[in-house]
Amino acid sequence: MLRLFWWISIFLIAVPLALAAEQEPDAKSNVTSVPPPGIAAFDPKPLMEQVNARLKTDKFRFAVLGDAKHAKTLPALLKYLDESLNPDFILTTGDMVSSGGGKVGPGYYEMLTQEIGPEMRKRPWWPAIGNHELSGGAITGRDALVIDSEQLLKNQASGVENFKKFYNLDNEYFSFTCRNCAFIALPFRYPTGKHVEWLEAELKKAADEKKHIIIFNHAPFFTAGAKLPKEIPNKETDVTALFQKYHVNAVFSGHDHGYYRTVRSGIPYFTCAGGGAKIYPGTRMKEALPEDVYYYGVPKSFEKGAKAPQFILHKNDGSADKITDVADQFMCIIDVDGDNINCFTITTKGEKWDEIILSK
Repeated sequence: MLRLFWWISIFLIAVPLALAAEQEPDAKSNVTSVPPPGIAAFDPKPLMEQVNARLKTDKFRFAVLGDAKHAKTLPALLKYLDESLNPDFILTTGDMVSSGGGKVGPGYYEMLTQEIGPEMRKRPWWPAIGNHELSGGAITGRDALVIDSEQLLKNQASGVENFKKFYNLDNEYFSFTCRNCAFIALPFRYPTGKHVEWLEAELKKAADEKKHIIIFNHAPFFTAGAKLPKEIPNKETDVTALFQKYHVNAVFSGHDHGYYRTVRSGIPYFTCAGGGAKIYPGTRMKEALPEDVYYYGVPKSFEKGAKAPQFILHKNDGSADKITDVADQFMCIIDVDGDNINCFTITTKGEKWDEIILSK
């Protein structure tokens, strides 16, 4: 019993402190507001009005990426995105900051401003909220094991407010349109209660207007990565049933660092979490369907005693799995040309991993 108490004490003290050290912003930062003082919100709506005014036909391109969390490799991704791919706008699948709530939140949003602020002034960046936008640094003591502790709930509330202020949004969930497409951003983790009612109303409106429908959010509905079944059960839900009912064209998510593309009940689901955060091992690759495409860490190479992580790319074209020693950054690029919608996944090295038609 004493030994068990000792281990619990270590967990409650040492682990949160380690997390705090990892998540601490620049100690010189004393920013307390979001956005930082003197910086206007990175509102995508005015820029989107300019895009819609410029487009004369239903032909445009958008990119999807997520889970950057201040990666040192982010500048290279942004350079390739801007110079080689040149999308009209961008969807992010969450976790663009390491910790968006609590006392540390403003410091991380200041870092995000420095990292991609100029890019967010060039074209619209539409964000989905992730768990790291909600978090507020390490929770210590008993609160570390209590999911609805008072401090944790306060951090989450401030995380939502900081997210809305940074992007000048009324809610952390929203919708917008571009020509013949409707885009719907979901709350984290998944819609429940009134959010399901809101989602169905948005889906019905888009369907009535004969729009192609794109969903984006943070937590995937299906995965081949490292997230546990209790978090992502890889089963159809009441929400995925709505996607089927209203003939959604695609669902883009992040969270489980890596790439996964699967088609379930006619709906393409993507995990596009290659913005720079460390790639997770694909501990659930056996749950993938034969026709799926995925990119994750080789599980055995992440085990204790392994020399170094390795990464596996599995395609569905009959080619052999590709094993590499260096992790790639990647994004999804979607080209809309009337009722023809094509999506391809590409790395910052220009290697195309996957391609699928999203048109219904």
